[in-house]
Amino acid sequence: MDLWTPHLNSNRSFWQTPWLNPLNDVVAWNTLLQGVNPLWSLSEVRARVLAVEWECADVFSLRLKPNRRFKGHLAGQHVALELEINGVRKIRTFSISNAPQANGELRLSIKVNPHGTLSKAASQLSKGDVVVLSQAAGEFTGEALDGQALLISAGSGITPMMALLESWAARDTRPDVVLVHSCRRADELIFAKQLQTLVHQWPELRVHLHYSAADGHLDAARLTEWVPDLDRREAFLCGPEGFKAWVHALYEARGIGPQLKQEHFRQLRFSARPDAERYAVHVGQHASGFSAGNGQSLLEAAEQSGLKPAYGCRRGICMSCQCKKTSGIVRNQLTQTDSGDSEEWIQLCISTPLSDLHLEL
Repeated sequence: MDLWTPHLNSNRSFWQTPWLNPLNDVVAWNTLLQGVNPLWSLSEVRARVLAVEWECADVFSLRLKPNRRFKGHLAGQHVALELEINGVRKIRTFSISNAPQANGELRLSIKVNPHGTLSKAASQLSKGDVVVLSQAAGEFTGEALDGQALLISAGSGITPMMALLESWAARDTRPDVVLVHSCRRADELIFAKQLQTLVHQWPELRVHLHYSAADGHLDAARLTEWVPDLDRREAFLCGPEGFKAWVHALYEARGIGPQLKQEHFRQLRFSARPDAERYAVHVGQHASGFSAGNGQSLLEAAEQSGLKPAYGCRRGICMSCQCKKTSGIVRNQLTQTDSGDSEEWIQLCISTPLSDLHLEL
């Protein structure tokens, strides 16, 4: 159904005439198309579940086949997964744990959070179910690597590392790579079989596994013992915040901080105070729109009103939620700068209103 898109967008001035406004309602079109085939969409990346595979007791992998809206990914990037749970849209970000595939398949490997709702719901998906994804985003990639690399991970932090390893293993000339991974016990090792296969296919790959239940926490002494030449290696780090903190401190102390690349999943979260002033946000030529509180992201406010604007990382990086503001003032929460009142491009996920607005979504 991608053939519909250029037809609807080929002459924007014609299709945006008021008497054709019903035909410009992308949400309505998506609802109609998904009644025929749940993968069809004019705007969303939707993916069919091919399999749910358990990697260990509390980590499973979703194998997904996205529709043609998906623009592809680089090893090490992540996507946002959206599920509707009890009528509420829930969104979380997960690393893509496989390298790009010729058939376009994705693998998301997810640790079940005992106190979370989305990870539990995702673990109960079945083959044939359809989920909504964002476009891939993130700069935790190794496309430019042409020398030596050190991958340092703990727990589910191994997920982007597996994608990087798979991508490098597929090269004609493989780089010199060391993986140091920590988890509590051997039965909690994610991708145990895949790592065995990689080592068999790539004998030069060095893998050091640390089990903290038996040997205590991985520390600088053990890391430098295993990788004495770490100063010469480009480093990739992913894991719990405490784990990343001591590795980062080690690299800073050795004066090699710039060599360390980290994966971050924190999303910017803004919310309006209960007593905050609310502003009207007018959308396009429609009389209707939504309201947003001072301190609330425009993306969040739009979603709460039932709109489904495009988005990606939700952190101001990927530009997927960029739209044109034709009037009004917003604050960029990343830079803490205020816009002018005139026409300019903004990002919904990091913009909060300071006045009434007119947007073109």
